[in-house]
Amino acid sequence: MTWILGLGSLVAFAFLIAHLLLALVLIIPTWRICTRAGFSGALSLFHLVPLIGSFIVMAMLAFSTWPNGEASPGRRS
Repeated sequence: MTWILGLGSLVAFAFLIAHLLLALVLIIPTWRICTRAGFSGALSLFHLVPLIGSFIVMAMLAFSTWPNGEASPGRRS
């Protein structure tokens, strides 16, 4: 019966490792997007928050006014 608890903790550990790897893959491009938009790059660290971190970053980028102005398809900085 104790093997069930051990298996559960192993699954939780696997989810934690998978979450951290995915967050690390997302942090670098999000950092660059945030700095180009005029935000602090540290905003991308919200990806480390489980379940809602990515949604926080997406909401900030989608619904706030960008300090560097809105990007247009033909404009390069």
